[in-house]
Amino acid sequence: MRSDSRKSAFLILVVIAVMAGCAGGVKVQTSAPMSNGGSMIAISASNFKFSPNEVRVEKPGLLAIEIKNVSGTKHNFTLKDLRGKILKATDLQPGGSVIVNVELPEPGVYNFFCNKTFHSTLGMNGKIIVGQ
Repeated sequence: MRSDSRKSAFLILVVIAVMAGCAGGVKVQTSAPMSNGGSMIAISASNFKFSPNEVRVEKPGLLAIEIKNVSGTKHNFTLKDLRGKILKATDLQPGGSVIVNVELPEPGVYNFFCNKTFHSTLGMNGKIIVGQ
């Protein structure tokens, strides 16, 4: 590999590492109970992060998630069940907001992420912890 190619590759790796570091640490929030017995939470999606990126839910059941895209970029919210199957996936328009209702049938850790290219790799992911 030529010296210029190695320098370029190194620079790209440094930029990716810096961007991943800018994604921030873990922000935890507990869901709020609703009158129907379910829970609700609000999450914001920005450049390469969800906030909070860790949500705690007291018990299995219905969870309403309001997701606001506070960036000028398209994002996505994809939630997987305990076995890795996609429960919900919705696109998030720049500056837009959606409410996702999902049934979380059992205790455990449900992972969510943005399915846009490299977004999850750069830190745009999180988890919903039910009953633990």
